[in-house]
Amino acid sequence: MSPDEIKHFLVSYNLATGKTEVKSFGTDYEAAQVAYAEAEQANAEDEKLDVVLLSADSLATIKQTHSSYFSGASRRLEELLPS
Repeated sequence: MSPDEIKHFLVSYNLATGKTEVKSFGTDYEAAQVAYAEAEQANAEDEKLDVVLLSADSLATIKQTHSSYFSGASRRLEELLPS
């Protein structure tokens, strides 16, 4: 696979709810980078939100290689923070 075929996905995972949002940028890496920087800046104070920019051949691959973002309750906030 050539670099021109790699797809980029902005993934936002809410630790409190287990909800994942994905925004696809196709092969537009520059747009993905800009969106990632904006999301990081806008959510810098939100410790419950994990924002990552991931790249692969497909969303199916991302879901397989980064399954913790897509398994919902397995990474709930109450499981990650001490009581």
